[in-house]
Amino acid sequence: MLSIIIPVYNSEKYLEECLTGVINQTLKDIEIICVNDGSTDNSLKILEKFAEQDSRIRIINQQNQGQGYARNTGLEAAAGDYIGFIDSDDFISNDFYEKLYSYKDDIILSVCRQYLENGKLRNKNFKIKDKNSLIMKNCNIYNKIYRKEFLTNNDIKFYGKTNPAEDNYFSVKAILRAESIKIIKGGTYFYRVVEGSTIHKTYTKEGFEILNIMKEIKSFNPSAKILDLKINQELNSFYKRLDKNLKPEFKIEALKMFPNVKLKEKFSLKLFR
Repeated sequence: MLSIIIPVYNSEKYLEECLTGVINQTLKDIEIICVNDGSTDNSLKILEKFAEQDSRIRIINQQNQGQGYARNTGLEAAAGDYIGFIDSDDFISNDFYEKLYSYKDDIILSVCRQYLENGKLRNKNFKIKDKNSLIMKNCNIYNKIYRKEFLTNNDIKFYGKTNPAEDNYFSVKAILRAESIKIIKGGTYFYRVVEGSTIHKTYTKEGFEILNIMKEIKSFNPSAKILDLKINQELNSFYKRLDKNLKPEFKIEALKMFPNVKLKEKFSLKLFR
């Protein structure tokens, strides 16, 4: 069985489309764990309506703690031998999970495309040759499923505090620890780019937590040069969207932790996004 974990927070605008795509998967042996992270809109009502129609949906209610904590709650509750993650404003092709679940590797991944507000699609896939290129070019959780025993044995969880790099904490560790990774063709995850998402957001001082996340990521393999490149990539991505008044302070703090990082005002994200 595959456990699909969906963190939900004030997602009423897109939640029905997301859930419809999940319950209509051609793979039927699934459980759908919806973690309602303290929503104050109609998200819970929508979840309850779908749960009445499909017994595979489980709703877990908790106080608002952020996506990382919500996903960890889902992980603890999951009974499947594989785990998949989908965000409540995204959607998937009907065969997405059946294609992935046909294999038995530690991580299986397929196509991920950006869905823009004007209805246009943007391909986010790159030629992946090895773990290093996967870390640099496709280090997200969405277009993948993970063998649960592998996650449990390696203590792979999400960084609790909400941060633009919280996915990286999970993904980098998983990629480094995986003994087998399968890349397939077929099935598509559609990542919706919406106003106010992290791709548009201007970061505040609260986001300085990214430095601690990167420190933890470095500890996964202190001698791995690829992690230095990854840290430089993520810190520049954050720095580019940071409130301009906070950039001098962030630069000082970043260089204290990572003396070799190169923060640039015009750092190009085209290769990575």
